[in-house]
Amino acid sequence: MHMRRLMGVVLIGMVMGLGAGCAKRAAGPSGSAAPAAATSAPVPANSPLAKVKVGMSEQDVRTILGPPTQENEYVSGKAFIPFYYGPDRSRRAYFYKGMGRVVFSGGSGFNRTGTVSRVEYDPAESGTAR
Repeated sequence: MHMRRLMGVVLIGMVMGLGAGCAKRAAGPSGSAAPAAATSAPVPANSPLAKVKVGMSEQDVRTILGPPTQENEYVSGKAFIPFYYGPDRSRRAYFYKGMGRVVFSGGSGFNRTGTVSRVEYDPAESGTAR
């Protein structure tokens, strides 16, 4: 009986320690629970990227900027949530040489088209996916 109680205490301690460790990882560098936002230079008004707005479709961006130099698609953390079939399971980034990047928050399931989630101005952009 004593061994059973000891194992219960050890198990509870491990669960509490795991929860505390996850809480520390979830907090941002300033201690807040919100993740740090990606920092990028503000888009100058004379840049073609200034015409791209959050919420635009991929087709809208292609109409404004033309085809990207290169594009990259990757999954977000939401893709690993069991039984999650909502939006933002994947991301797509368009790289424009000498201008920067446009990142789309992807659709779900068979709907792969996304909308602009952020625009990153970078005049040193090489145009290749990293």
